[in-house]
Amino acid sequence: MLEKSNYKINSEIDLGDGPINGQGVGQISKCRYGFFPASFNACEMIAIYNLLILNGYKGHKFAEICLEMYPKTWALWGILGSNVYMLHKYFTKRNIPVKRYFAFQRDKCFHEIDKHKFGIISFWNRKNPFKGIHTVCVEKTESGYKVYNRYNNKDYPYEYKTAQEVVDTIRFLAGYII
Repeated sequence: MLEKSNYKINSEIDLGDGPINGQGVGQISKCRYGFFPASFNACEMIAIYNLLILNGYKGHKFAEICLEMYPKTWALWGILGSNVYMLHKYFTKRNIPVKRYFAFQRDKCFHEIDKHKFGIISFWNRKNPFKGIHTVCVEKTESGYKVYNRYNNKDYPYEYKTAQEVVDTIRFLAGYII
């Protein structure tokens, strides 16, 4: 039931047509996921949305992604964010081929990002597990990597020269390439 009331709120908010950055600022901060505002726990849904937009997939609305993924990914109604290992379900349901990478496969994941240009990565915010996790969309550029929605309060993507600067191997949890 909660996901349906959130869908009503989210579907009335205009997020524009481009990638989402800074889930705690701008229009996205008015959206909801579980019991919380999107700024608290919707990074996985934003990463799915951004990956689809950047790969040229049309017609995927943020509100619809949240509605569909909530029962598949929530952890304690959003208190713990989302299950980063379930994001493939969205792509699989739509027959969008997806490759998954797990902890200690960071280098393989970035190798695929290098080949396919875009991907999703999930990682521990810090080496302290009590700081939570974050999920972002990554783009391979000529000079390195552009990371969308890297920081909650910055409405632009961050650029890094190496995969190690984006996330070190020990903090990497999962990755997805479509």
